[in-house]
Amino acid sequence: MKSKGIIIELTSLLDVILIMLFFVMMQSGQQTESAVKAADEKVAAAQQETAEMKRKAKSLADALSGFEGGELYELKISFDESSDVLVLSFAGQEINRLGFEQTEEIEKAVKGIEIPDGTAVLAAVIYDGSKVLYRDMESIRAALEKLSKEHDNIYIGYIDTSIQ
Repeated sequence: MKSKGIIIELTSLLDVILIMLFFVMMQSGQQTESAVKAADEKVAAAQQETAEMKRKAKSLADALSGFEGGELYELKISFDESSDVLVLSFAGQEINRLGFEQTEEIEKAVKGIEIPDGTAVLAAVIYDGSKVLYRDMESIRAALEKLSKEHDNIYIGYIDTSIQ
């Protein structure tokens, strides 16, 4: 007589395999959704950064075209009989004349400069290095540095007229 062998019922094993397959599919779907969400957030942040960079680039382009036309803020340091004077001018026209005798007054004078929001400002500090005291120049430089940190659209150059 021939033996028929062992008969194994695989129906319950098939149920377990299908349940595991559904579980794996659900997990991969959730991971895909979270990856898509993270990618969308990164894209939105990059688009916002790009818009900000375009705004700054336009502001700089406007400032440079204005510079070509003579639109430049100048902060000249000169001397009167009584005190040192900071003269702020734009496009050759005097805006403000600020006298200072003490180093503390320099920072107050520089803080008094009105900076328009949203536009790039090109500024030149013009001074005679043989006449201006080093401490006064450092105070002006520090005050302007503080001002440029408060407004990220200020670009300052220093011109020493005593250097030939």
